[in-house]
Amino acid sequence: MKKETKNIISILQQRYHSQPGRVLYRFLDYNSEGRCSIEDHTIQEIYEKSLQMAFTLKSKGLQKGDRAVIFSMQDFGTIYAALGCMMLGVVFTIIPPPLDEGKVDRFIAVLKSCSPKALISNYGLEKSSNTKITSRLLREAFFNVIRLKRIYTDKMLPYIKPEIITNVYDNDLVYLQYTSGSTSAPKGVRITQKALMKNMEQCENVYDFNHSTLGTWVPYFHNLGLVITIFMPICTENATVYNLQTLQFLENPKLWIKMLSDFKLTLTVGPGSAYDACTRIFTPEEAAKYDLSHMTHLMNGSEYVSPKTIETFSQMFHVAPNAFAPGYGLAENVCLACVASQDYRVVDLDYDAYQNNKLILTDDKKHAKQVVGLGQAVKDLTMLVCNPRTKRAYKDLHIGEVFISGDSVADGYWNNPKESRKFRYKVEGYDGWFYRTGDLGFMKDGYLYLTGRMKEMFIINGHNIYPNDLLLLIQQKIPALALSAIGFFAFNDGQKEQVVACIESRSDVNFEARVSQINSLISEHFGFSFYDVVFVPLKSMPRTDNSKLQMLKARKMYQEGQLHILYSSHQKRTAKLPAGDNKLIDKPKEVADEILLQVKSVFDKVLNIEQYSLTESFLELGGDSLTGFELVNKIEQKFNIKLDLRELLLDSSVSGVADYIRRVLSGSKGNGRKGNLAQECRLEDSIRPENSYTTELSQCRSIFLTGATGFLGAHLIRSFIEQYPSDGLSITCLVRADSEEAAMERIIRNMQHYHCWDDSYKPFIHGITGDLSKPDLGIAPDIYSRLCEEIDVIYHNGAVLNFVYPYEFLKATNVNGTIETLRLACRGKAKYYNYVSSYSVYDTPDKTGRHVFENDPLTTSKGFSLAYSETKWVSEKLTGIANTRGLRTVIYRPGDITGSEEGIWEVDDMVSRVITGSIQMRSIPRTSYCMHMTPVDYVADAITCISRKPEALGQAFNIINPKPVSMKQLISDIRRCGYPIRYIPFPTWRRRLRSSDAQENSLAILECLFESGTETNPGLLRHFIGKDTTYDTSRTELLLNGSGIQCPPVDTHMISAYLKYFKKLGCI
Repeated sequence: MKKETKNIISILQQRYHSQPGRVLYRFLDYNSEGRCSIEDHTIQEIYEKSLQMAFTLKSKGLQKGDRAVIFSMQDFGTIYAALGCMMLGVVFTIIPPPLDEGKVDRFIAVLKSCSPKALISNYGLEKSSNTKITSRLLREAFFNVIRLKRIYTDKMLPYIKPEIITNVYDNDLVYLQYTSGSTSAPKGVRITQKALMKNMEQCENVYDFNHSTLGTWVPYFHNLGLVITIFMPICTENATVYNLQTLQFLENPKLWIKMLSDFKLTLTVGPGSAYDACTRIFTPEEAAKYDLSHMTHLMNGSEYVSPKTIETFSQMFHVAPNAFAPGYGLAENVCLACVASQDYRVVDLDYDAYQNNKLILTDDKKHAKQVVGLGQAVKDLTMLVCNPRTKRAYKDLHIGEVFISGDSVADGYWNNPKESRKFRYKVEGYDGWFYRTGDLGFMKDGYLYLTGRMKEMFIINGHNIYPNDLLLLIQQKIPALALSAIGFFAFNDGQKEQVVACIESRSDVNFEARVSQINSLISEHFGFSFYDVVFVPLKSMPRTDNSKLQMLKARKMYQEGQLHILYSSHQKRTAKLPAGDNKLIDKPKEVADEILLQVKSVFDKVLNIEQYSLTESFLELGGDSLTGFELVNKIEQKFNIKLDLRELLLDSSVSGVADYIRRVLSGSKGNGRKGNLAQECRLEDSIRPENSYTTELSQCRSIFLTGATGFLGAHLIRSFIEQYPSDGLSITCLVRADSEEAAMERIIRNMQHYHCWDDSYKPFIHGITGDLSKPDLGIAPDIYSRLCEEIDVIYHNGAVLNFVYPYEFLKATNVNGTIETLRLACRGKAKYYNYVSSYSVYDTPDKTGRHVFENDPLTTSKGFSLAYSETKWVSEKLTGIANTRGLRTVIYRPGDITGSEEGIWEVDDMVSRVITGSIQMRSIPRTSYCMHMTPVDYVADAITCISRKPEALGQAFNIINPKPVSMKQLISDIRRCGYPIRYIPFPTWRRRLRSSDAQENSLAILECLFESGTETNPGLLRHFIGKDTTYDTSRTELLLNGSGIQCPPVDTHMISAYLKYFKKLGCI
């Protein structure tokens, strides 16, 4: 007699009796303004809806063992459709609805493969999404379609009796997970009860899901979406899943990060491309709004895992590297096979040896091939790396094919005996049957490291794509290529997998037209385009003795330049234009307008190509949904407008996007700022001291500081504690955080990062939550009232530092923040007010080439290079107005704030980018420009010292290194440290910078500032080609006299310290 086994449904029944009101699934829906509505579903509702589905299936004549197809609508109905099938014992498969040709192909293939009796979807969603059983379906799968019984999750029969639930045994089939399916027959992995429950146990052993909160957007037809998102929460005691609509994620990936941050979720899953996209579409200022330090597991799998992406993401969102959980999973093992849980590892391999399939560890990280560890095999799964030919297991550090064995491994593919043989391999010295995965990798200290794929499958943006599917589609849809020899191979460029199509052809073909035809077809069906389409002479591709194409050998020949290429679309696009030739390829107009040129420059950067037709779509040129969002972000920043990605993709060519921008601009939205800054200098009359000063400056102990979690902020706190008397000293820091505890954590972590922290500082520091851009600084009313009466002195140091953003964007924080801190200074107790400005307030044409004094009036409001400087100019004016009304103020204008004497630096400013960018480009323009490099510890010490002297009140001080560093001296010092840099003409340097991208050159992101500029946005060019401004510091030196505080020279020794720090960070 067969023994009934524990299963998902029996666990759901237990939860129904013990936790009926527990919320298991939460569906989030964000509107265009970023507001979120939540739809909760309890265990009771899940269980009862699943019973209704089971009864509806039975009433339609389905019984245990029959198959049903479920359209993944990413809704609650998809969940209880699957669970209802499991209650009745109906074998289900979840696939995306046939909304386009590629998904129609998949649907037809699945119909023919498993011959389902029922098709389950949501009637309302199906109608609204235009999902149809089309004439093509009827034509190509007539008998499969007409037999289908249509069942709708929103039109079920009522039923609440549990007798419908069937008995379940180990070998019962639960569902089919299809690994592929477009124009070729897919393979349906047979998932049994035994395999499913074993993998559930393995997942629980890796990570305690019981009290986790999972945030996901992964579709349910993906095995991660099904197993981790639907099944795993049922098996836990208190876990909750937050579901973001997949389409919402694709339209706006930033919502994923917002969800994780807003709801303090602990676990998420996503492919490497999703994490990489977030590092590119978030500006540092945007990323700073989100703190993901609470997250314990960011699972990263289903495609290449980039160590650079993980490093960048960790820094941007305050995630510990160990929170990243790179893993390896496959449908043939239900889901998870191994994962690096709380133990992130990367190995550095000698690149030349690696190219020859040998593994040698190296300490030379700069020239190493880095491979991310994917963890140890899950519980009770035997994982080996074997010789593909002899099937013998290798020891550590030997590349071979990955073999797996265990109860979680599937028993084969549905109705596919030939492919099922892959599950029946023996490995010498080991018991049981092994499945050979076709994946290549190596083991080291029990960890699996993947290096590539032996089997013919590419993973693009998390989706499995088989070469045979590509081949059949091209040959069916492009008759001229029906008999051509076509092959495909992939390689990794360090960030993502790139796919190349190689086609044998005659030489008299219109190659450009053929490439456009191919990429248009592939992008429509598969959502990506080829990195390169290569045409070679007939019979020139390498073949085996039986005439099969050898694509691994073709890839090697391609990478080594040994293929006889008639035409390469990538070479055509990336070919450099002759010097001085600024003509556009395939220009639709005789003279290209400025909007068209600007849009093309964004395309060039995002896609890293130069020559192409202006009428080719973004997808045809190699873009995808994630890089499409990056494109929109860059265009929005360039034109200061708001675009709709969906509307943009209606015609995503350069010409189409330019036309779209014209329409937006003509509708009064997104116009560049042309106002007069002088009109911004208006301070509410109510902002004036309410009381007289009662505390002498020397008696001040209660400090209020903004910008505490920044570079200078960390050093100011250190300097306050060192220079102020300790009796009664209290430093209240305004921090964007969810709680005062979190605020303190950010302060401490920031000071530790800049080597400013000492445990003895903690009693003096108090973190409060708030936001400079909000009324009353976003401080809770009771706390704000208390601060109005307690604070003695304010140091307003907080601001958004960005060299590209327009004034309107920066105003909310930089200008309004100044107004609100002035308001706080005037309310209740009269407070001393210290404003940290910038020497860039002198950056106007009338000051260029002059010697400017600390008491020079700031009379000119036009001609600033940067909007950031405009915000500082306006803020100084506002501070001056408050001073005339009786507020005691001091203004400080630091120069280019550079690293401390230890070399620790905030590597995101202009000077650090010039240094690292010049080293990366190995060149610099010959210029008389001087860097006013002023070490941060001196700036902090000088501000603190001066602020405590009564004679400073009402004055302004240039906290600038009196010995500026000329570009010539800087380059000389960098050369002495071993970095070769040569001088080249400025136009040549600018062209090189323009052709760089942000990943290869840290200055590239600011290249637009080195253009000639316009009247309203002159850029930085005038500083590089004109006379340098010099700055008086006599008043600063006078008040520092006798304090022992002096600005250290930025000499070779200090430059060397900076470069060592940059190298440590991987910037050079």
